Parts: sequence; C-alpha cells; structure tokens
Amino acid sequence: MIKKILSVALLICAFAEFASAQQTNDIAMLTNESTNSTASEVNTATSETAEARYTLDSYGSTTKLKTAFEDEHFLGGETTIKWNLFQQNYKRVYEQTVGLSGSSVEIIKPTVFNAVNKVNNYYKKLLNSNSANKEEVAGILNHILDCANLLCYEEDTKRIEAEIKNAKNNQEIVQVFAAIRIAYH
Repeated sequence: MIKKILSVALLICAFAEFASAQQTNDIAMLTNESTNSTASEVNTATSETAEARYTLDSYGSTTKLKTAFEDEHFLGGETTIKWNLFQQNYKRVYEQTVGLSGSSVEIIKPTVFNAVNKVNNYYKKLLNSNSANKEEVAGILNHILDCANLLCYEEDTKRIEAEIKNAKNNQEIVQVFAAIRIAYH
C-alpha cells in the first residue's frame, strides 16, 4: 500500500516538473517553409548569399527575458543574453528527490544543440587565433542563436535537423542557419 502511494506521489511530482519545463517564455514561434527562391534577407556576414529555404516567425523579444544563471559569452553583450537563453531553452535539469541522488539533464533537440555548440567553439578558436573579425562573428552567432532559440519551440524541424546532420563541416552548418529567415512581428 505504501509503495503504491509513493509511486503515485512520484508520478505526480514528475508530471509537475515536466509540465513546468514545457512552458514557453512569452515568445510564440511558427515555422513555415518558404516557397520562393529569393536571397535571404538576413545578414549573416558570410561571403555567399544563402537561399531562404525556411522562415521562422517571431512574436516577442529575447532581450527582456532574464535567466537564472548568466554565463558570460566570449563575444559579450547581446550574444551573452542570447547564449544564456539558448542554454536555458535546450537544457532541462530534473532534480531527483526520491531514491537516486543527483539530477538528470535532458537536451531538447540535440542535433540543433550540438551544432550550435560546435559552431560556437569553431568561432571561438578563430577569434583566439585572430583569424576572424569579432563583429562579423558576432553577427553570424547572433543569427544562429536567434534561429536556435526559435527552433527550440518548433514541433516539425526534421528537415532542418536532417540538413544539419548532413553538414560535413562548420561552414555548412552556418549555411543551414543562413538559409533560415526570421520574420519579426
């Protein structure tokens, strides 16, 4: 009898954690595939003009959202805010209260999460070796973080994730994100 009560209580607690983790932060997003083949309106500071194959609609602003813990990004400023929001959106930490000690971390959309981290590390190395312009890198990473923060809430991202998986290097990953146009409303 006590085992049944404890298991029901554990399920209720787990459901409450899961439900609170699924809430959005005052941002509504919608992905529509673009049917036109015009050049992207997003300035990603790359030498090639990417075709806008995807469109993300953004309703709201990320600049007024605050995270619980803020880590300074190597580019600072606006990129730090977007980076912390990215970390908050993609990592879900579940504390274990009964039985096991410690916590578990769930990564939402690991393909996008890993791609953004890979590109971030790539540009960090380029800046450390003075092989890239800080303003251009900030523009590229800000666009990638904007896209990633919108993709986190999308349900149907299989095509974008497949393109990211098929990318052979960091530049191809950047081109996948450059093919995403964000429409701010």
